[in-house]
Amino acid sequence: MATILRKAGPSYQAYYDKVPLALVANSERRFPEAWITPSRTDVTADFVCYARPLIGESWPHVPLVAGLQRFTRFEPLSAPQ
Repeated sequence: MATILRKAGPSYQAYYDKVPLALVANSERRFPEAWITPSRTDVTADFVCYARPLIGESWPHVPLVAGLQRFTRFEPLSAPQ
């Protein structure tokens, strides 16, 4: 299984590697509570620092609608008959 790993240390570098599927398929991964905001709708600045190698230098702006992130908007379309 292809995976992205974070190198230990202060540099926060990520690298890509392969891991045997048997090692990860039946294992549980937990997301630390400290990385989830109290509203439970976003991540904290600590998580952004940890994930910086994966997300790059600019954090994407996602507009909020009624307090929730809106990634897309669907419009009803009718097919011609």
